[in-house]
Amino acid sequence: MAIRKDANTLSTAERAEFVAAVHELKRTGIYDQFVLRHANANMRAIHRSPAFLPWHRRYIWDFEQELQRVSGNPNLGLPYWNWPEGGANASMWDDDLLGGNGDVGTQIVNRGPFRASQWTIVSSSGAPAGPLTRNFGSQGWAQTLPTLDEIEQVLALTPYDVSPWNEFVNTGFRNQLEGFDGPNLHNRGHGWVAGSMLPMTSPNDPIFFMHHCMVDKLWHEWQLRFPNQGYLPVSGAAFGQNLTDPMAATNATPIGPRPLDVLDSSALNIQYDQLLAGTLPPPSTQPDIIALTIGSPVDASISIPGEEDLYSFEVPAFGSYTIETTGPSDTFMTLFGPDNPNQQIAANDDGGQGLNSRISQTLAAGTYLVHIRLYSPNSTGNYTIGVESNAVDTTIPDINVDGPAINAAISVGRESDLYHFRIDNQGTYTVETEGSTDTFLTLLGPDDQTAEIAMDDDSGMFLNSRIRAQLTPGEYFARVRHYSDFGTGPYSVSVHSG
Repeated sequence: MAIRKDANTLSTAERAEFVAAVHELKRTGIYDQFVLRHANANMRAIHRSPAFLPWHRRYIWDFEQELQRVSGNPNLGLPYWNWPEGGANASMWDDDLLGGNGDVGTQIVNRGPFRASQWTIVSSSGAPAGPLTRNFGSQGWAQTLPTLDEIEQVLALTPYDVSPWNEFVNTGFRNQLEGFDGPNLHNRGHGWVAGSMLPMTSPNDPIFFMHHCMVDKLWHEWQLRFPNQGYLPVSGAAFGQNLTDPMAATNATPIGPRPLDVLDSSALNIQYDQLLAGTLPPPSTQPDIIALTIGSPVDASISIPGEEDLYSFEVPAFGSYTIETTGPSDTFMTLFGPDNPNQQIAANDDGGQGLNSRISQTLAAGTYLVHIRLYSPNSTGNYTIGVESNAVDTTIPDINVDGPAINAAISVGRESDLYHFRIDNQGTYTVETEGSTDTFLTLLGPDDQTAEIAMDDDSGMFLNSRIRAQLTPGEYFARVRHYSDFGTGPYSVSVHSG
C-alpha cells in the first residue's frame, strides 16, 4: 500500500523517484491532461460547493495512480504539503524536489527540477504558456500559511456542509476547509504560493498536488474524528453535488464518479504517514451498536444532546427494505453498508410520518449500519426504530438483447428499477431509455450488481438516458431512476448491439 508522506520527510531516493515520475507524465502529455481537466471543469461544480472535497480526492487519486504506473512502483505515494512546517525555508522547496520561490520581479522559477529550462506550463486550451511562476507570500490575504491551531479549529466543525451549499455558508466543515469562511486554509495555500498557483490552471505547479493531498488528509482526519457525520447533501442540491450524483469531469472507471464512491479512504488504499494527536478518539468513546431484527421494532431515546445511536441489521437476501423511526422526536437517519460501516448509502430527515425518518431501499444481502440522531443537536427525545422487508416481487426483469423494449414506470419518488441482461459475445452495446420521463441510467457488471461501469443522464433523445459501451460476455444490470428525487413517469428500456 502506498503511504502518503510529509514532503519534508522524503528521502533523497524518494524525491528523485517522485520528480522522475512527474517529468515522465509531462513528457507523455498526461500531466497536461490533468491541468486541462481541472482548468476546464465548471468552477462551481468543483469549488465553492460540497463536491469540492470528493472531486479533488478522486482527482489526486487518479494522479497518484499515474505516478505509480509510470514509475513502476505501486507503493509510490503522493506527498503532502504540511502547511505549518512548509514555509519558504522548508526542505520540500530544496532543489532536489520542488525548487523554490520565483525570481524577484519576474516570479519565474529558475531553481530545481521544474525550473524554466525544464518545465513549461500550459493554458486552459493546452497551448504552451511560458515558465512556472511563484511569488511566496505576495498576496495580502495570504502572507502566511495555516497554523496547527487554525487547522484544529476547522477540524472541530460539524456537519460536513449546510444549505445553500455554497461559499456563503458560515457553518460546516467543508467551506471553512476550502477557505471561504473561517481561518482560510485551502485558498490561502494557493494564494501564498501565488504565480501559477492562482488561476484554474494551478495544477501546472506540482505543488498543487501536494497541497490538495494535505487538504484530503485533513478531510480524512475529520472523517476519523466524526465517523457518524456523513457527506451532505444526500439530495436537493445542484446536480453533481448530491451523494449519488456523478461529479463533473470525472470518469466512471476505475472507481465510480460519485461522492459516495470516494468517501472511504481505506477502500481507495489511501494511508497517511501520521495523524494529528486529536484525530483518533479513545476506544471508550465508541458507542455500542445495537442489533436489530427485521420485523421487530426497538424503543430507544436520545438522552443526551448531540448523542447518536448506532444499530446494525442483517439482510438475508436481495430485496426491498424500509428502515424508519416512529414517535414524537425529530430524527435524522443515515444508512451505511453493505458490510462496510464507512460506505454511506442514504440519509433522511422527514421521510416518515411527522418528523420521523424513513429510508426505503433495495438492498443486497449483507450487514448494514444505521445512525440515528436528532435533527437539533440541542434536543433529547424518545423514538422507535424498526426494519421491515417490503412485500414486493424482487425478481429482476430480464431484457433481451436486440429484443423489444420493456415498458415500465417510476411510480413513486426515489424509486429505482433494476433490470438484468446477458451478453454472450464481446462487442459494443447500447442501453437506453425512451419516453417522456427524465431518466437517469446506471450500468453495472459484469457478474456483479454493485460494480458500476457507466452512468448517464441525458445522452438519449430529449431527457432520456443512453449508455454505449464495450462489453465482454457476462451478466449485466441496468438501474433506472428519475433524475429528480420526487419525479415519476413512464419509460421504456432496451439493450441492443452496435
